[in-house]
Amino acid sequence: MISASVRRPLVLAATALCWAASTGHAQDVPAPAAESPPSPGDTIEGAIGLLASYGPDYSGAAQSHASASPGFFIRYRRLTITNASGFVTRRSDDVVRGVGLDLVRSDRVRLNFALRIDNGRGESASSALAGMGDIKRTVRGRASGTWQLGDGWRAGASWNLDLLGQGGGHYGDLSFAREQRISPDAVWNWGGSLAFAGSQYLRTYYGVSAEQSARSGYPVYVPGAGLRDASLFASLRADLSPRWVLLAGINGSRLLGPAADSPLTFKTLGWGLNGGLAWRF
Repeated sequence: MISASVRRPLVLAATALCWAASTGHAQDVPAPAAESPPSPGDTIEGAIGLLASYGPDYSGAAQSHASASPGFFIRYRRLTITNASGFVTRRSDDVVRGVGLDLVRSDRVRLNFALRIDNGRGESASSALAGMGDIKRTVRGRASGTWQLGDGWRAGASWNLDLLGQGGGHYGDLSFAREQRISPDAVWNWGGSLAFAGSQYLRTYYGVSAEQSARSGYPVYVPGAGLRDASLFASLRADLSPRWVLLAGINGSRLLGPAADSPLTFKTLGWGLNGGLAWRF
């Protein structure tokens, strides 16, 4: 394991690159798998557009809200930079927020490492979080692997780690998905995942310390490591023209284990919608 004295300078140097590709804390939803590796002539591609979403104020919240933000995506060979999961251009790809680098890419296997800013969670995100305080911003590293199983099926696994040691802990997931072309210009994907987390992550996002209990009125709750949630998703990518692409998706999840038992969890079942319109270059 890299020591803190060595790890912190390396992470801070990478932060400058991934800052522009950051968004607030959100659970990453599995994105489409690769249709085919880039051709030798593909050196740079990208997209800019508008993204909209609707979902819970935080995982387990009783209330939901809508939001809109600009989105961007740039790919240079094995390197990607984006501020939104699944915001892709001319080919479907397993793209997650931040700066990502394909370490191995073939017709069957893809191994990737990515860095992103995790903005944590603000107490102001929901009235239900009053007295809980803010969760600190950090830099997360994500190692992932995707295996193409044939006939559009794929399996994946990922591990996310708080590289700055700001209390964010670590979590991971196992996923499956299938991609199907429904017309010459439209592709839809569906699948699911099972997420698990370490005790530090679950204490930070679902636990209640004695100090927080005194401020908020929630009972003290100290969860251990365990399952976090199970989720399902479906997404559509439709080419409106050679330059314009429409993205749409729906997802649902159920909190499990220590996350479901938290005093901060008012609804174990949650769902969300997302969509976007992008111009490609």
